[in-house]
Amino acid sequence: MNQAAIVERIDQASDRRERVGAIVSAKPLSIGQGFTAHHFSEEMFCGSMDPLLMADDFTMTAPTFDPHLHAGISAVTAVFEDARGEFINRDTLGHNIALKAGDLYWLSAAQGAAHEERPADGACIHALQIFVNLPRHLKKEPARSLHVSADEVPVLAGPGHRVRVLLGRSGTATGAEDTPEEMTMLDGYLTSGSFQHRLPEGRQAWIYAVSGAPIVRCGDAERALRPATATTIEAGPPTDVLVEATASAHFVLMAARPIREPFVKHGPLVMSTEVDVHRTLASYAEGKFGRIPT
Repeated sequence: MNQAAIVERIDQASDRRERVGAIVSAKPLSIGQGFTAHHFSEEMFCGSMDPLLMADDFTMTAPTFDPHLHAGISAVTAVFEDARGEFINRDTLGHNIALKAGDLYWLSAAQGAAHEERPADGACIHALQIFVNLPRHLKKEPARSLHVSADEVPVLAGPGHRVRVLLGRSGTATGAEDTPEEMTMLDGYLTSGSFQHRLPEGRQAWIYAVSGAPIVRCGDAERALRPATATTIEAGPPTDVLVEATASAHFVLMAARPIREPFVKHGPLVMSTEVDVHRTLASYAEGKFGRIPT
């Protein structure tokens, strides 16, 4: 058998192997009087969430977190369209931005950046915050950010579906692409309909049910999600991912190449080694990452 035939047979076997992961339920999280969340962490998915490290579907009505340092990751905030009021985002890159419903803010903290996020007076913020790991070669790059306004987000609409393409590409739509590593993020709404996304070769997907009961199909496998549950699709050959529902449902799909590198977690710092963690903390203490604007 020649090499091409061997590769084709391997690809066919990979296509037949079930790539859809288990259904994972979020852990409830409550902090103070103004913050509740459905919380996921990478440990809950046994590596199949990579490069995502954490995701919180949260509601915040009062300031909850003091200004804090991130490093080695991107801290991503996607404000859902049902949020009310403004979400104030300040960081050591000098930004003081009032995020609105439908906006996205991507802070690539890399070598280190601090930020504070809080609702404006009277606001009720419903959003998804995701920590995205950075590969080793990007962890020591200067911090940078990306702000995507709701009116810049392309929308794919059809019978029974409306999908906002916040990042990357899906179908005929292209969202923002200036992220450190390629990332697709879809914010989708179904009303007794379905939506199909083509997952490119080598990309891994995480699919979360914000509300309703979407069904995820890939190959011969399917997973019936409930609110605050998620599943994954393993990286492999290109494949179609179908999300459908018989009633109103809201889902998020994120897809990227898995990094598959060892890392050391120290709260919101995720570095390659303990030495890198200590060096980053020392640099922060010395004020090397700048100041948050007042």
